[in-house]
Formats: sequence, C-alpha cells, structure tokens
Amino acid sequence: CGAKDAPANINDSMVLDFLRFRGREARQPLVFSELLRMVKDIGTDLLNRRERYLQDLVVDHGAVHVCAYCNFAVALSRNIKQSDRTIATRMQVTDGYEMTKTFAKDPMNFEVVEIARAGGAVAEGHWTPVPDGLWLRDVYQRMAICRNCGFQLGWRYETGGAPKECASPCCTLQARPGREYCCPKCRYQGPHHHDSDCEKKDALIPKEPVVWGFIWRHLRERRKPNEQIPEDDAGRSRHKETNLNFKNNTVCPKGHKLRRFCTGQGNGGALPFYYICDLCDRTARGSEHLWGCGSCDYDMCERCRARR
Repeated sequence: CGAKDAPANINDSMVLDFLRFRGREARQPLVFSELLRMVKDIGTDLLNRRERYLQDLVVDHGAVHVCAYCNFAVALSRNIKQSDRTIATRMQVTDGYEMTKTFAKDPMNFEVVEIARAGGAVAEGHWTPVPDGLWLRDVYQRMAICRNCGFQLGWRYETGGAPKECASPCCTLQARPGREYCCPKCRYQGPHHHDSDCEKKDALIPKEPVVWGFIWRHLRERRKPNEQIPEDDAGRSRHKETNLNFKNNTVCPKGHKLRRFCTGQGNGGALPFYYICDLCDRTARGSEHLWGCGSCDYDMCERCRARR
C-alpha cells in the first residue's frame, strides 16, 4: 500500500531539472568517450527493462497508472475507489528555484483520483490538516511523490489524532506539547542537533487504512502492451483536430477526458515551465489553472478552452 514513509526525501526531479536546463552541452573529453557510451548503453537497457516490466504488469493485472513524468508504475487501475474527486484549496505559491514563497494564498483546484493502494508512491514530509470541504473527515495529509523520480503526484491521507510532529524539516520526533518543535536547538540548528532535555519521542507510524489522492494530470494510464508513449518534443504542439475533439473542449485529440489542475510546487502542482498550452503555445504562469491529459501529455489553458 506504499507504506514506506519518508519524513523528508531528496527530490530527484529537481536534480534532473537542474541538469536539463543547465545550458549548452559541453564538448566531452576524449578520455571519457568510451565511458559515456557505456553509461548510455546501460541507461537504455534499464529503460527497456522497465518497459518490459510494465508490459508484463498490464498483461497480468490489467490497466496500470504510471507517473506521467518518468513512466514508473504507481498503482493498478483496479485499486481506484473514486475517479471524480475535486480538491479546492488556497495555498501559498512556492518557487523551488528562487527559494521564495508568496505571502498571500492563491485559490487552487485539482481533479484527483482516489486510490486505495499505490505501491509506486511514497509519503513525504510532516502531516498537515486537510483543506475544508474534502470528501474525507478526521484525516491528515502528507505530500505523495513518485517512488522513482520524486515528482509530486498528490497527497496521502491517513487517520487523524496523532501527536503533532516537530516542524523542523527531516526531524522524525514529536513536537513538545503546545509547541511546534521538539526542542529549540532542533528548530535553529536542524534535526541532527537536540537539547539535553529534548524528550526525543519518535513520531508515530500512521495507522491504516491510508488513502491516496493523485492529481489526474500527473498520471498516465497504460492499458495494453506496446502502447505509444508521448515523447518530449520541445517546441512542437500536440494539438490536432480529430473527430473526437472537433469543437469539443473537454477531451484531448485522442478522446481522453481533460482534467483541471494548477501549476505550482509543494501544492500538488509542478513548476509552470513544465506546461505549455498546445493550442496557443504559451508557457504556463505560476498558480495558473489548466486542463490536461497525462496519458497524452496534452494541455489547454483556460483562455483557449473558452474559445473552443
């Protein structure tokens, strides 16, 4: 059920972004030519192995939902409890590169799928209260990320009532009663430093059952072997008029339902430059709502949706 908890996890997707947008390619030293060729061959072999595993998974267990960012298997479609959930909340917009956060909270809406088991996801960070109006009651939420690449998929919901956790990032201890931290030293110097009088009570392991709420745009459904996977075609639109989407603003060119989501980071969304409207070719802005299809990596902004 994805019970491997991580109070804090190195987000590999941020590292990949840094490498991806680092600038022009440097000329490789000749001494590394053979080594780099071998590394590429190993990488290609690992990707092929994962694809074969996904194909076997689909054959043996039916449709599978994978991470739309790295194609890692997240959950079997048969574990879906409810496919049409909506989360409406207000959150601060975090910029993971500039390390800034807005003071005001922006309204954000996500169409999510409720799943009972998700072995390809892991919960990250401390629990927080759920937004008002959520379909669940008396629960806490934690960020849910892809177990393979660290991309945020949504949230995990667990039974409420647990003691408050220390607010220091990566600290796995309980906070002192009526306080935010386990001790002042942990607050100011980090989780590896504690006062002599710190109680050092471990945070409780969440009780089952847990429920996952994944943002539809961050999932890709694999229904059969040898399915075509969208490639990273930078600068090339995926929009085309078909008999499925002609004068229809609710589906992608292949007829998949478009799901609403919001850009951001730490709030369930991804960084804005991940998304480009496939109709007007405009890059998304921070805290902007779009409509997308994770299976086709297809996105439509609100303005283009209103025009269709």
